[in-house]
Amino acid sequence: MKIEELQDVWEKDSEIDQTEPGRELLNIPKLHNKYLTILTKHKIASKKAHFDYLRMRKVKIEYYNGRMDQEELAERGWEPFQFVLKSDINTYLEADNDLIKLMEKKIYHEEVISVIESIMNELKQRTWQLRDFINWERFIGGH
Repeated sequence: MKIEELQDVWEKDSEIDQTEPGRELLNIPKLHNKYLTILTKHKIASKKAHFDYLRMRKVKIEYYNGRMDQEELAERGWEPFQFVLKSDINTYLEADNDLIKLMEKKIYHEEVISVIESIMNELKQRTWQLRDFINWERFIGGH
């Protein structure tokens, strides 16, 4: 789920029907499960992106050091790279488009995780908000 879609879904889910606070209380576990499922998927995707990054980083280090053989280069569709000084490798790694794409993927999943964690914190607060609302309604009603 894209972050924009997630925000749209939460905008709908965040609405509270004040005429049915009891039903809203019962709906909290369903919403929690919904967002926990999405959170889990993005945490797994973030870890996968991190591991993909680490694997590609190792390959790129071999590439920039000139240690890849012709077969590996051909398999990846890369041209041979002239040997780089060890002190310059980090500069090449930081600017490498393949590594940047993998890091962007990881960062995107981390942002989605952050949004979902905020939503789940709001769901935790919803229980107390609804209970306070119910108690207020009882007080106003004289019960």
